[in-house]
Amino acid sequence: MGMFDFRNSSARIKYFAVPFLALSILLFWNQWRVSSPDTAVNTAREYLEGRFPGAQWEVGKRTLVGKGLGKKWRLEFSSLQKDGRSIQANLLVDRWVPERIVGRFVLVLSPPQIVDGEWNKPTFLENLSSKVSREGFLSIGALLLALQIFLLYRMHGRGGFQKAVGVLLAFLGAGLLLVFSILEVHPGFMLAYALIFVFLGQAAGFPRGEENGPGKK
Repeated sequence: MGMFDFRNSSARIKYFAVPFLALSILLFWNQWRVSSPDTAVNTAREYLEGRFPGAQWEVGKRTLVGKGLGKKWRLEFSSLQKDGRSIQANLLVDRWVPERIVGRFVLVLSPPQIVDGEWNKPTFLENLSSKVSREGFLSIGALLLALQIFLLYRMHGRGGFQKAVGVLLAFLGAGLLLVFSILEVHPGFMLAYALIFVFLGQAAGFPRGEENGPGKK
């Protein structure tokens, strides 16, 4: 009866499973923030309530704008001042960092008066990612997946786990999850991929004589 290689198993957990799962949890959490407008609405309300104390703000349209890492929530609010004049606010909130307002245009009506207006310039990464089409991101995802399959096959063929390859696999897997986040694929698909990838990464690290785990005759 073969002996189970606990050192090899420990390395698979420390250098592959743990970092990949930690990065996956971070990306899942960020995916929830990106897909839900609640945090962005709260950020906008805090700004407006601080700028106009006592005003009751009603949310109008919530629109998605931008592409890639430059995705934003466009939020429209309306309210009344104490003197009866209407206020309209059009805010842009970063979807990836929904605590950050990147654009605002607040207008008081009758007579019209702009009380706050500012639009931040997009960052280099936002400009760069916005030029990549959906097909381009799919191609990047396919390349990352192909690299993962190649490394898993190579590691299994060598009959042992290599720490550097495990770390590289963890970051490749996280990179693919990031592509999924940008494309906003279904969270269930992302979860299934993460679980399957962890299983394959753990299994590929077994030496050839231990492919079925401990206790193989």
